[in-house]
Amino acid sequence: MKKYHKDYRLVKKEQPDGTLKQETEYIGKYYICQLDESKLKKIKLYFFALVLCSDATAIGIGFINNPGSRVLYVALPYVGLFLPIVFCFMGTVRFIREGNILEQAAYDKTKKRIFSSTVWQIILSSMTFVGDVILIINENDNGILKYEWMFAVSMLLVLIINIVFLQLQKKVTYQVKDPDYNS
Repeated sequence: MKKYHKDYRLVKKEQPDGTLKQETEYIGKYYICQLDESKLKKIKLYFFALVLCSDATAIGIGFINNPGSRVLYVALPYVGLFLPIVFCFMGTVRFIREGNILEQAAYDKTKKRIFSSTVWQIILSSMTFVGDVILIINENDNGILKYEWMFAVSMLLVLIINIVFLQLQKKVTYQVKDPDYNS
């Protein structure tokens, strides 16, 4: 939380018994969602469903045990995909719990985290898909091509889900309320 220390200040407040107590008060920017409550609830449900589908597909295709999982240019981007998956899931769960008005820290850990991890999922899943297609083109054994095509199509599905998810994220807009600027 040191990153957000400028968004808070200590204020002395008098207690009912007459003693003074220091409390923290938020003085940073507020991000106010421009969607009404019912639309925001629906979008939160869509966010969770898309993240769950994308994550389950990406993790599930790892159990195929295709020969491409032993090739560096296919396996490396696929393994790298797990970190953005975890961060996107964490950001989405936090986004679901938050309300319409977010403080700077909550905005960074929801909206920004979800966006950046979705972009990384798109990049890494497309790299994995392209690597697997290159492997399929170079491979001559027809017995293993079935598993490679299943892997490639599943990676394409992850890519498409994340592109749709990115487009849905653009519908959730926030207006910034800066106490320093507005006062």
